[in-house]
Amino acid sequence: MLDLLPVEIIIQVFSHLSHRDLLACSLVCRPFRATVRENASCQYTIEMAVFGMRNGPPSVMGHADRLTILQDSQSAWHTLQWTASKDVRMLQGSLYELYGGVLVQSDHQGGHGLVFRRLPSHYRSIKEHVWSLHLDLNLRDFTLDPAQDLLVLIAQPILRTSAHEARIETSIHIRSLTTGKVHPLVARSPVLVHDVDLRTANLTFMVQIHSDRVAVQFISHGIAPSELVVWNWKTGEVLLSTYGTNLMAFAFLTERLILVGGFGDIGGFGDVTFNLRQPRLFVVDLDSSKGERTDFDEAEYLCAFLYPACYPWVHPLRFLIRSDPCTDWTPHPSVQVPFSIGPGPRLYIVTIWIMQGEEISPIDLFVLSDTLLDHIGTLRKGETRRDFEWSEWGPAGTRMMAQVPHSHVWVCYVFGTRFSSITGGGRENRHRESRMLEVWDFNQLGIRRDIGREGSGAEWSEVEWHVGDTSVLRGKVFLGEVRTRLPYRVFRRKLAAPLEGEPAFTEALCSEDSIILVDAQERHFRILTF
Repeated sequence: MLDLLPVEIIIQVFSHLSHRDLLACSLVCRPFRATVRENASCQYTIEMAVFGMRNGPPSVMGHADRLTILQDSQSAWHTLQWTASKDVRMLQGSLYELYGGVLVQSDHQGGHGLVFRRLPSHYRSIKEHVWSLHLDLNLRDFTLDPAQDLLVLIAQPILRTSAHEARIETSIHIRSLTTGKVHPLVARSPVLVHDVDLRTANLTFMVQIHSDRVAVQFISHGIAPSELVVWNWKTGEVLLSTYGTNLMAFAFLTERLILVGGFGDIGGFGDVTFNLRQPRLFVVDLDSSKGERTDFDEAEYLCAFLYPACYPWVHPLRFLIRSDPCTDWTPHPSVQVPFSIGPGPRLYIVTIWIMQGEEISPIDLFVLSDTLLDHIGTLRKGETRRDFEWSEWGPAGTRMMAQVPHSHVWVCYVFGTRFSSITGGGRENRHRESRMLEVWDFNQLGIRRDIGREGSGAEWSEVEWHVGDTSVLRGKVFLGEVRTRLPYRVFRRKLAAPLEGEPAFTEALCSEDSIILVDAQERHFRILTF
């Protein structure tokens, strides 16, 4: 009887349904199927889900226009057909960041000023905007969140001495991204202070923001252990403070959960008693942390995702975990866009550098947030320190590869479920060989929907699919053979060989509407706009 209702009422009802409900309704009867297929609002809802987007604020632009723009923009990404290209010289500073569609550089060594460039978008009608801030501190590192008009600055650490003690003081300043002044939502002190161990040498930082939480990893390159501190930047409350030599990298998984990379020992193999090294991804629940300073090796953690065990002669050097943006990120209300990236899933790229003798090799693990969160969701209430063995999550839920081409300095190579890189060429023949720009897409819903289109048209003729195949790692790192098969697809476009005197791009950064090519030697960016 429902199919006897006026079409207008059916459309109104369908406008409140999710993409899954709409697809289910399309199987009920022919009239429902026709309504779902022919109504722009229904198709827009489905396409947003397929491409991992969320709807933007209301405007004069209707669903039909938004649907067309969304499809055109995704087609441009699938064929790497950018709409504009702009060359930008790097500034003299050594600091940079790319987040929320804003590229930032320090303007000179010592970092007293920052220059911000909001990246444009053809399809989402974002205009480029450049502004700068002169800072009243000696900047050591920073990060930003344009959605909250938030700028987090880390000042150069200061050695404080007195008759009774000596300490290295690090101050974290909470500022407005647009004015450089104290952020208006700071309720207490605009400066967060943390003291690090005097044995710390060559201190570096990793900084991330998720909603009202800012996390700073104080990375020690001396004998002192590294530290991880999480604050509520609005109130100044310490939510987590932990240290340990095994605390090697981190990333927010959700506002509440933090992913921490480290290594552990497992005792022997079979009847052999030597210790084996085992990389693992710990999950820390901020809601269960009391904010007191604790040794990470002894602290309570929610669960851990274990890698395959390594041979005893493998020496771990460091971890890096990259994902962008955080799961609840939305553009600032002042940026009126028709759609933006949705709440998930996110691609995490976990890089481990290991040493065998004198050889150092990176190994990359590609994993989606859904894989980790689905396993976390199986934990019983109150359960902690659960170890998920590699066989439970790794072979079917990840893609592990060695020697993946990406920079270890220009690390903003992931956005949403996309990973960007440049292959081909080399340092010795920078101006002779052409290079290939690649974008790897791990959007599982999009892959399942579009895999049937393979070979159906020119748009898909250059796509390389990795759906049923398996990546195999053999060697002297992990015990036995490591096989993984997380599906992904690769989009490629050949870059013209640079002439003498022209930039020779070797790295690629990825944002929501842009790919930024990098020539670090000649200090040059090329912004490709979609």
